[in-house]
Amino acid sequence: MKLLLSTTLFLLNAFFCIPAFAEKADRDKPISLSSEKASFDDVRQIYHLEVDVLLIKGTLIIRGESADVKIDPEGYQLATIFAKPGSLATLRQRRDTGLDEYIEGQADWIQYDAKSETAVLVGKAKMSQLSGTKISDQVNGDRIHYDGQTEKYNALSEKLVKSTLSPRRKESSRNISQ
Repeated sequence: MKLLLSTTLFLLNAFFCIPAFAEKADRDKPISLSSEKASFDDVRQIYHLEVDVLLIKGTLIIRGESADVKIDPEGYQLATIFAKPGSLATLRQRRDTGLDEYIEGQADWIQYDAKSETAVLVGKAKMSQLSGTKISDQVNGDRIHYDGQTEKYNALSEKLVKSTLSPRRKESSRNISQ
């Protein structure tokens, strides 16, 4: 049974690896944090934020109710953002396509690693690709790993990963000049 579950999770992970094209300029941006309450341990380089937490790094925006942020010796941040009970933490990032396209995600908690430019969404996880305000693709699972460097995300679930993929149509060239 465990082998079947492991094999199923591996196959779902392999099949639902979808490109996401994160905004490249975000890599060089600093992380900005805000909340209503904050405590800092400068010796251990740990920051705890509470109530209306907002993390911004370029076009990446993550919101939640509380967060723990750890700074590694190289100065990179590892932020874990938790949702308010009965709610979900959210993530949004502009795609680097030159169009009005975004990646949006939500989960019980989100962990963002600034060094590897990855986000892990855990618990009732959902990620969507948007063109303007229209959802083009969507993936739901127990855990979603979003990688800003490889421009892919992977979904895992103990039951089923559910996805909706929209067809890609190219604009008709007949209307260009008449």
